[in-house]
Amino acid sequence: MRRREFIDIILNSISDTFDIYHNYWFEGRKFVIYAYSYNKKDRFSTTDDAKLWDSKCYEHLFFINCDTLGMKELDDLYDFAVNKIEPHFVRGDGKLPAKNHMYTHISFIIITRNQVLPDVEKALKSKNFSKNYMFGARGFSNIRLACVTPSRYSVISNKAGTKIAEFLTEILLHIDHYEE
Repeated sequence: MRRREFIDIILNSISDTFDIYHNYWFEGRKFVIYAYSYNKKDRFSTTDDAKLWDSKCYEHLFFINCDTLGMKELDDLYDFAVNKIEPHFVRGDGKLPAKNHMYTHISFIIITRNQVLPDVEKALKSKNFSKNYMFGARGFSNIRLACVTPSRYSVISNKAGTKIAEFLTEILLHIDHYEE
């Protein structure tokens, strides 16, 4: 199994809940896969005007395929996420997210060929971004990072990316043989 096949396994398991785009470009940066999920919840809705409550939940999942994840690449990705992705995908290039926004997860799955060095692993685990809008009245967003090296059966993540890491670990447990 190669990285492309590993990505296909992930995509097969999320395709029911995510819209999936291949070779997605944003602000001059290419992502192997961009997947988008939107979940709208409301209670006692008869019309748009007669709702007890309403919430909008989003997840933007970006796949990156690279040979080696170094400190520079990690820092560049994190800065790009904070300064470009969050303002555009969460706030629509405005000051606040849409009305009834509950949360947005900005998630990255970084698939590497080579094992991540210990200093980069420590830095990835320490990356933490969570932002509340209007003291939480307009919800929050966070950045979830997960790096998987299938050839080493290794998955690391920041604290927000723990569920993604568990998901990827479960997939790795079912792979008999991985080759470069």
